[in-house]
Amino acid sequence: MNKKAFLKAYQDVKKLNPEHNQPDAEDGKPKLYRSAEDEALIKSYHYAKFQKNLHQAQSHPNLKSLVEKEEWDDEDTKNLLEMMR
Repeated sequence: MNKKAFLKAYQDVKKLNPEHNQPDAEDGKPKLYRSAEDEALIKSYHYAKFQKNLHQAQSHPNLKSLVEKEEWDDEDTKNLLEMMR
């Protein structure tokens, strides 16, 4: 599931069930997550994405060569941006 679809699903549910929008009794602010399970799921999803991106960045040979380079030119910058996409 991509990020856009994930957020859209939450927006749709929020529109269907307005009592979920009630403020929290403790601090008067609306809840960020609907439940502790949702919070754990979302955080583990983002952590897994971070770990995947970290592994890809650390094992990418072109990125390693760019990091070790002392001075960059425009071509190096373009290569870096292409790798980050």
